[in-house]
Amino acid sequence: MGLRRFPAGHTIRFRLILFLLAWSAAYGAVLPAWAFRIETPTEGAALLAGQSLDVAVDLGSELGVSRVLYYWYRMGEEPVVAQQANLALAATSAATPPFGGRVTVPNGMLGTMRLLAVGEVTRGRLAGQEEFDEILVRVDPPVALTGIEFEVEKPWRLDTIGKILEVPVVGQFADGATRWIGGASSGSSYESSNEQVIAVLPGGFVRVEGKGKAVLTVNNRGREGRLEVSVNSEAEPNGAPTAQAGPDQTVKAGTTVALGALQSRDPDGDPLRYEWSQVRGNKVSLLDADSAKATFVAPKVSARRLFRFKLRVTDMKGPDTVKGADSLPSFVNVWVIP
Repeated sequence: MGLRRFPAGHTIRFRLILFLLAWSAAYGAVLPAWAFRIETPTEGAALLAGQSLDVAVDLGSELGVSRVLYYWYRMGEEPVVAQQANLALAATSAATPPFGGRVTVPNGMLGTMRLLAVGEVTRGRLAGQEEFDEILVRVDPPVALTGIEFEVEKPWRLDTIGKILEVPVVGQFADGATRWIGGASSGSSYESSNEQVIAVLPGGFVRVEGKGKAVLTVNNRGREGRLEVSVNSEAEPNGAPTAQAGPDQTVKAGTTVALGALQSRDPDGDPLRYEWSQVRGNKVSLLDADSAKATFVAPKVSARRLFRFKLRVTDMKGPDTVKGADSLPSFVNVWVIP
């Protein structure tokens, strides 16, 4: 069987890596770090929902990659383990280009999306290790918005004072598709007819303030949708807690990282329930995600990589009884370096 031929650019890089490895062994020099990275598309690329496009990676100095897995995530969506994730593409060296190919932008999403590429390393003792890169892209609809709807029973009945919820809004488009238009990056604006009943918060969130009725109005791309909200609660006013996810961190690979929420506060002095989740980077095993101190082990990386975590807190009446007021999310960035 003959040797497999690679495109000229990959052959040149492979030969250069072999030369540098030999040179380093001979002279004891430190090799320059070439990071695994997404080459196509580029950071900030403007894409269309449902579009098919080419993806490609540069393996950098990592020669043990057996395949590369590509995933789409909505901004703020938590990554999941490979067995549960919706895989956009699995590519090996036999693909064209090697470890790349064609993927489709999810048809139901708009706004900022994350494209995550994970390289599976199977060389020797490194079996089971992963390299990754992630970029943010902008996704727009391919056709006009024709109407705005809400994914709840009307009227929207709520009963927990202080509860914070994301507005459940979707758009009907001229191609027949229904797309999520909530959140901070979809172009939607929000207005409440009665802020004493339901208050509009940044990022496409609303907070239940008190008993009564209100109309929530959403505008997007020249269209308007209205949702009647009915709050039926005899509970006393309940101050919303504040989540504090702590300062950003830079750590070395292999370090045990602690995420601290002890600066979070409730204005009424109520005890808090904690909820940590990961919203950027390849999936890590986050321990004690329901406590004030969550931890994970920083994975091996080929370059400085971002892992971002979100903290929400909810006030409690006691150890097992939820009072119900939520915080807005607080975020912390953890940069992992080789």
